[in-house]
Amino acid sequence: MSLIKEIIKEAQEKEYAFGTFDTSNLEVTQAIARAAEVKGVPAMIGVTETALRYAGFLPLVNLIKGIMKESEADLVLHLDHGKDPEIIKKCIDEGFESVMIDASHYELEQNIEITKDVVDYAHKKGVVVQAELGKIPRVDPKMRNEEILKRMEKTDPDEAEEFVQKTGVDTLAMIIGNIHGMYKPEGNPKLDFDLLGKLKKRISIPFILHGGSGTPSEDVKKAITEYGIVNVNIDTEIRVAFMGAISDFCISGHMVTDPRKVLSLARDAVQEKVEEKIELFRCNN
Repeated sequence: MSLIKEIIKEAQEKEYAFGTFDTSNLEVTQAIARAAEVKGVPAMIGVTETALRYAGFLPLVNLIKGIMKESEADLVLHLDHGKDPEIIKKCIDEGFESVMIDASHYELEQNIEITKDVVDYAHKKGVVVQAELGKIPRVDPKMRNEEILKRMEKTDPDEAEEFVQKTGVDTLAMIIGNIHGMYKPEGNPKLDFDLLGKLKKRISIPFILHGGSGTPSEDVKKAITEYGIVNVNIDTEIRVAFMGAISDFCISGHMVTDPRKVLSLARDAVQEKVEEKIELFRCNN
């Protein structure tokens, strides 16, 4: 059994969740690995196609693999919100244990077709596939909150059951009131537990919660302990911690010529945030 499958199985049995924490550079990756080591828990290190384009595919992937190799924590490399099947397959060929195919912007039948193609390719190499159903909005400072939420299309239980049966996907990211980004800490909409309960009755595969940043902590705990969410994604709060530390240093008026002295502060801030999230996701464990 692969590491990610073992991690999912243990999370289900012990009723906690593990985190997927997105990275795009050295310091954030180090912070995630160090936090997982300190807490003695597994974690997924996620990268997006945007991050891979920014840093370069091999430079970023090899950097993460190097940190994972030296780490004492159980870490899994994951492609988050992959939209290009060719890039997803490249990640699979490069040794990713977990990939996400996000074709949720297509209609159901096309989403099924694209997802199944990725699942068939990934399963031949023992790679776990996550998919998304429904449309999750993103915070936009130029728009009112109500306008943003109007873009949300929550996961339909009938469609979800058909989707899982036809694609053979391993885990499902559903939309139940969660959004990408955050209005402020603890400031995102509350989750729709009535819908989550209906989905749980219809779908047997593990559920993933995206848009974990800014979601009320009590909602996250309830989703994990009462509804079996096994994995929560965090990206925005990591970025806020990273940039906040740099901003605070600049405001302080100090001047340095060594960027490492500033970036190490950002790394420490991210590690603290990841440790905080790990404690939340572990709940009573």
